[in-house]
Amino acid sequence: MWLNGVPIGMLPQYYREYKADLDHLREEPRKPGRRPRNTNPVVATRMMKTNAAAAYLGVSAWKLRNLVQSGEISFIPGDSTSPWLFDKQELDHWIETRKQKL
Repeated sequence: MWLNGVPIGMLPQYYREYKADLDHLREEPRKPGRRPRNTNPVVATRMMKTNAAAAYLGVSAWKLRNLVQSGEISFIPGDSTSPWLFDKQELDHWIETRKQKL
């Protein structure tokens, strides 16, 4: 709660110091070229849903389903949101085995 612009329970001298600190932080110029450090590291996912795996292979989702049904590519049973999950390493292996040279 506030009373006359001052939070109740905060003594006026502490509030003035607090306000001065806030003003100083707002006025501090940002150094060019410095970006805030990203605290969330990017984690590469090993498991992919059907559409992501199909895009990774460069085929349609239907083609990927046909490859699974023919036994060329294996899958991992997923949860209710995605019935099939695909291992990125297995997809990479499938690509490597399909490479040909002229």
